[in-house]
Amino acid sequence: MITPILLAAGASRRMGRPKALLEFGEKTCLEGGLLAVGGLGTPIVVLGPDRAEIEARIPLGGVRVAVNPVPESGQTASLKAGLALLPPEEEGFLVLPVDFPLVFRSDVERLVAAFEREGPSGRPMVVPSHRMKRGHPLVCRQALAAEFLALPETATAREVLGADPRRIVYVLFDEEYVLLDMDTPEDYRRCLRAFRRRLGSAG
Repeated sequence: MITPILLAAGASRRMGRPKALLEFGEKTCLEGGLLAVGGLGTPIVVLGPDRAEIEARIPLGGVRVAVNPVPESGQTASLKAGLALLPPEEEGFLVLPVDFPLVFRSDVERLVAAFEREGPSGRPMVVPSHRMKRGHPLVCRQALAAEFLALPETATAREVLGADPRRIVYVLFDEEYVLLDMDTPEDYRRCLRAFRRRLGSAG
């Protein structure tokens, strides 16, 4: 199985409110992320300073909750907090930041299918790409958890990705959904427009 790790521990300072609770249609970002990874292993959700507000609004009884004790240090600390709860018997893990609201279950299924085609002896990392840019979510084999956990707090996941590009399988996406994230209210409005377009094209 593959364990999804959803990163929702950021302080959301530029957004002005928790990104995990921003609404897209009838669901919040976090609920949409959990829907996208449905069918995989039990999700791990990493929370930070907005934990109480998020847990008050979103039922998280079916997930494991990790807490980033130093959210101001960045996303690497959140990833480490999630990986600390990763079951050792899992085949791999998927990393999805909560502020990528345009990732749907069909996208996750494409990435997981590519991961499974590689098998245990194949390339250990699957990354979505649009126009030569890396996106999210990432799917990684269990063995890579140790490399992420060994990163200093000031480092980013890109250091593991860039250590040996030959380890990466790129899955090409025609649309930019795997690149769209949000930091500001304007980003949120832009993503909302894209979300509505995507729902319209799916219908």
